[in-house]
Amino acid sequence: MKNEELDQIIEKSFRTEPGFQLSPDFATKVAFTVVRREQWKTDLREYLYLTGILLSLLAVVSGFYYFVDKAFVIQAVAFLSNNIIPVILLAFLLNFIWFADRVLLRLLFTRWSKT
Repeated sequence: MKNEELDQIIEKSFRTEPGFQLSPDFATKVAFTVVRREQWKTDLREYLYLTGILLSLLAVVSGFYYFVDKAFVIQAVAFLSNNIIPVILLAFLLNFIWFADRVLLRLLFTRWSKT
């Protein structure tokens, strides 16, 4: 397409009214959608930060306890390794509850709230 034809199309589109109208609450709906998307990202980031902090604290406490009472830590590791399946299931269950509380419920409540 040449520049002259493109200029004519643009000028014609500026002179005529569009064939549709936006609803009065269009801007509110768009703003709510943007806020909801950003809230999802913020909630997920907060969940990941808190999970990382909890795991770091657990590692620090375990390391400290290892230097204080090495036999207890060895017994605890032996217990965890003997009961690996229940421990993994419990960890996944607690992680899912934590994720649901921190992210999913907030997402569902903001999605179903008044738009």
